[in-house]
Amino acid sequence: MLGFILVFSIIFLSVGLLYTVGFQAMNDYQETEQLNNAERAMESLTDNFNDVLRYGGVSDRYGELTMREGTIAVDEGGTAVTIDIVDEDEDSPFDNYSDSDDTTIDLGEFSYTAHGDTIAYEGGALVRADEDRSEWSTDLKQPQMRCSDSGASITLASVTADDQSINPSDSTGVTITEINRDTKVYDEENVKISVSEDDTAYSGAWESFLDSNDFSGNEENGELTGTCSEVDHVVITLVEVGFEY
Repeated sequence: MLGFILVFSIIFLSVGLLYTVGFQAMNDYQETEQLNNAERAMESLTDNFNDVLRYGGVSDRYGELTMREGTIAVDEGGTAVTIDIVDEDEDSPFDNYSDSDDTTIDLGEFSYTAHGDTIAYEGGALVRADEDRSEWSTDLKQPQMRCSDSGASITLASVTADDQSINPSDSTGVTITEINRDTKVYDEENVKISVSEDDTAYSGAWESFLDSNDFSGNEENGELTGTCSEVDHVVITLVEVGFEY
């Protein structure tokens, strides 16, 4: 009888342990697959949305995102970016490209969040971060920024919309719409893009952005910068966009 009880107890505990561990492993796998699927869907949306940035004749683009208990949100804040230009033949400090006192652009973001991870469309780029965004973030798609010997080209999206979020269970359609487009061209300039680590939730991703596409990246005193020097011309385009879903 004692042996039977011991064997039965071992079997019972083993089944319980297997159920608990197996259930947790399956749950973790489902969460990982959900986020990976969401990442692929957001990459597809980014390619679609960026048609509005690339082509002046395209005023809107539509795409769908399957929610699966995730939350989509629009935030008008987001990363604050400063774009400065200077004539290489003049001994003068960098001036803001807008020629105004407002030296920063709040990019805003369209994001998908589930299980603590966030995948965000910001400025035309796509980033992913865990719950503690200041500790870890990575770039999934680069912003529309290029630096070459012939010239620099910077195109950024800036979200103009009321902050809102929804948590539907079904597939949700999302439309990005161009509200305003402003393009400025400068001859024989240097251009510098700056992001304060205090003004972005995705410092890791922006550090990568500003040290790529032949920009010369640097980080000092909490400020991330990318510089494109001694180019024939600089083209800067800011596209204000809104989202509907």
